[in-house]
This record gives sequence, structure tokens and C-alpha cells, in this order.
Amino acid sequence: MSIIEKISDQATTLTPSERRLVETVIESPAAAALGTAGELAKSVGVHEATASRLARKLGYDSYAAFRDALRDEFIATRETATRFEKTIAENTSGTILGRLARDEALALGRIEEFISADQIAEIAKELMGARRIFIYGYGNAEVLALMMVKRFRRFGKDVQQLDTAPRGLAEQMLGLGESDVVLSFAFRRPPRGYAALIETAKEAGAATIMISGNSGALLTPRPDYLLAAPRSGDPDAFQTLTVPMTVCNAIVIAAGLTAKEESLKKLDRLGQLIERFE
Repeated sequence: MSIIEKISDQATTLTPSERRLVETVIESPAAAALGTAGELAKSVGVHEATASRLARKLGYDSYAAFRDALRDEFIATRETATRFEKTIAENTSGTILGRLARDEALALGRIEEFISADQIAEIAKELMGARRIFIYGYGNAEVLALMMVKRFRRFGKDVQQLDTAPRGLAEQMLGLGESDVVLSFAFRRPPRGYAALIETAKEAGAATIMISGNSGALLTPRPDYLLAAPRSGDPDAFQTLTVPMTVCNAIVIAAGLTAKEESLKKLDRLGQLIERFE
């Protein structure tokens, strides 16, 4: 089990101080892996004992063991991203476009530290095997929700974009059942109605998938599948949808590969229908 998964498992048991520590670890895992318990605690203004307690809560004998796990999970995979980061740093631009491109590139270069190919494949299989797919995106995430609705309709799937208004959402959830899948997005904070949406899906026996930023590990209730990755190379920088959109596109491509012949037939038929209707 990865460190992010362990944090997610314990999300409901974390104290406010422990949550602050976790948020710092998620934002800068390499820095936490190279520092001491005292340095981590001091950086967020909590007692050193809190860091040790958090390590034990996550299943480690000591903070040193937790730090070793961070090193194994994050430092070992940083070589490529570090080289790329150095290349970008040596060719910086003083323009807004250049700085933004650098931050986006750093985040994309690190994405496989947080999300594996196996996770993408598993979620793609879940979506393609679903009876119906319900997709929920609130605020900026609505554009991602619409994109996923269109992509999976092209595979011939029964897909609905969920209403963001409470009453409309409740009406759509009324018919939710087993073999259905709910796909949602969460970035700085859970979207409105998140807890009710996940609880309703679990009651109905539907699978839940969440695509999120760093804060995804702290979501409660926990979704069945979580894809969480930083949205920028700089946690203090402007946050865009480039990383989650890349995750979405990876899922779409993997979904097409899970049923390649059938997907191509559906896309070919779609082309014929477009010609007919136009």
C-alpha cells in the first residue's frame, strides 16, 4: 500500500495538527523525506511528538521508518523529473507564459510519482464495464466532466453529467444502482455535495472514482478509486487543469484499449451518424 493510500485510509482519524502535517507531506514529499521529525513539525507549527504519532498512525514503527518509506516512494523516482526540472530552470522566461509552462511541465514530469499505469488501467476497465456512468464536476471541474461525458458517449456508453444544483442532483441519484459508476473531481476542497454523493453511491452499490489534486488523500468519505496528483510544480503557483486533463485523457485512451475492436466500431458508427445528421 502506498503512503498516499495509507493516509487516505486514516483520513477520518487524523487530528487537525496531523492533517496539517499530512498536507505538508503531500505537497512536498521529497522535502519531508530528507528532513527530521522536528523540522517537519516546526514547518507547520506543531510539536515534534505529533510527527512521530502520525508516523505510527500510518503503520510505521517510528518517524525514521516513515521517512525511509517516503525516500523509497518519492526520492528514487525523482531522477528524471529532477533532470527535467534542471533543464527548464536553465531556460527560464521572464514572461507569464514561460513561468506557467515551467510549472505545468514540472507537474506533468512528476505525475507518475503519484498515479500509476495500473491505476489508470483499472479505472478504465471499471468505466467500460459499467452499466451507466455518472460524472460530477463542480466549478472549474465542469469542463473536465463535460469532456469525459463526450468521450465515453463516443464509446457507446450510457453517460450522464450530474446536475450541480442539490435538487437536480438528488433526482438523478434516485435511480442509481449496482454496476453504475460515479466519477467526480475535487481540487482545493471537496465539491458541494461530495459527502452525500459518495454515501448515496455506496448505499446503491455503485463504484466511486475521484480525480483530484494533492488534497484527495484527505477526502472523507473515501472513494473506491482515487487518482491524486499535484496540479503545479510549485504549490504556491497558479493552479490549472492541465494535470487532471492529462489524467482524464489517459483514462480515455486506456478505456479504448480495454475493448479495442468494439471501441473502433462505435467510433466508426459515430462517424456515419454524424454524416447522416449533418
